Amino acid sequence: MALFAFASCYFRTFILPDVPVIPGGDQMGFALSGSRIVAGQLPYRDYFQIVPPGTDFAYALLIRVFGLHTWTPHIMMAALAAVATLLITLISMRVLRGFSVVLPGLFLVGFLLLMSLDGTHHWFSTVAGLSALLVLLGGTTLPRIAAAGALCGVTACFTQTKGAAVLVGFAVYLAWKASRDGEPSRTWIRQCSTLAGAAAVTFGAANVYFISIVGIRRWVYCVIVYPLRYYPSPALNNWRVVLYDFGWHQVMSKWIAYPFLYATVPLACIVFLMTTRRRWKDQTEPWPELVLIAVTGIFMFLAIASSPSAKRLGSVGPPAMVSLAWLLCRPGTITRLLRMGLAIGSIGMAIAMPVRVQMFWQGFLDLPAGRTAFHDKLQYEEYRWVLEHTHPGQYFLGMPMHLPFHLLSPSANDGFDTSEYTRPEQVTALVKALDTHPAPLIILPSSKKYPRRTGLPSDHLGPFRDYLCRNYTFTRSFATGDELWERKDVPTNCAPQ
Repeated sequence: MALFAFASCYFRTFILPDVPVIPGGDQMGFALSGSRIVAGQLPYRDYFQIVPPGTDFAYALLIRVFGLHTWTPHIMMAALAAVATLLITLISMRVLRGFSVVLPGLFLVGFLLLMSLDGTHHWFSTVAGLSALLVLLGGTTLPRIAAAGALCGVTACFTQTKGAAVLVGFAVYLAWKASRDGEPSRTWIRQCSTLAGAAAVTFGAANVYFISIVGIRRWVYCVIVYPLRYYPSPALNNWRVVLYDFGWHQVMSKWIAYPFLYATVPLACIVFLMTTRRRWKDQTEPWPELVLIAVTGIFMFLAIASSPSAKRLGSVGPPAMVSLAWLLCRPGTITRLLRMGLAIGSIGMAIAMPVRVQMFWQGFLDLPAGRTAFHDKLQYEEYRWVLEHTHPGQYFLGMPMHLPFHLLSPSANDGFDTSEYTRPEQVTALVKALDTHPAPLIILPSSKKYPRRTGLPSDHLGPFRDYLCRNYTFTRSFATGDELWERKDVPTNCAPQ
């Protein structure tokens, strides 16, 4: 199953035999952060980050060993998918039998990964959370509880909210099990104290260095305050992302994976608990293990419930796939047909998507980060122009081109928005950075955003617009909609737009 997952991801992101398709998504930001660390920078001090540094350092390690290539995010994601599939299959072996053991892994590869093939902190934390779940499935002895707690701390080192959510889920499970087994309350208290203590020690040890470098106030602002207050401001980071996702994804994803995700990930674990709660006293099924898996799935979902994009749902969905597989194994013709249909469909999707990628139109460029394939002709033309007009090591503003062209970002932030997501002090720092490290070229992703004033109170990009207007000239608009601005030799004033 792990090899199947790796192969499916590999052939979705590489053109045979070994040419990577140009990567995209949030993973590009983490790859850039990893390259910053390799260059001697640190999160929170030299560049802005809102999650703990685990993902950044994972990419930094890969870049340090193999260099910075366009295949870096793809290999990272394929490896994460393989490990997640391995873990969920091992978990399934604790509660399922026969062919049903492979169903959660098939659902993961065929449906969950279809819309979440993005090697970000979400998948790193899921792998760590599944590892903690697997440890706790082996029993609730104090050493196992301590190990699970330490892995919750590791989970939080990638995604702080998911680590906390899984920890609370484990505590709920331990309370339920103690009550079910008639154990005294002090047993549950000792277990939860061990769980929380191990998580706190692990998380603290992984972050104490950065706290000592930037100070506790800065660290708390980046990791706790900013995510709570400003992260949900853009539509992509709140419940509106559900509507955005539906309109953005391709036909196969929109009409197959999208309904599957939103029907199963939030509901499978809840339906399992509701339909089986009266049977937990009997010995016909491994109920403690099944309940632990379901509770973990619910709390993983709660970690992303405020912004349930398909990408995030896919990353927290593996435990729900186990509960779904168990429900599909109940006797009956309908469940049997549904089980076989979903199994065949997931295998078909896992194979069809790589075949589709191989059959697309392909253009190739020899970029500084290696030979790279393109499926979008408009994107290919834009990247070809950038290749002819930039050189590695040049300062440049405009994601996601830093990795493919080995360009340097003068800014501590990877991107900017016209909502409260971008703070006034970040805009001030951007202008100062452009003065210190002038970027000959700036490519802005849309004519609807940065150069145009929105009039919204949340739009703090005025100083950047003024700086752009004084120091840069708009020279062309690419067919993709991206705008090219080139720096002037002599700054002049111009009317606001």
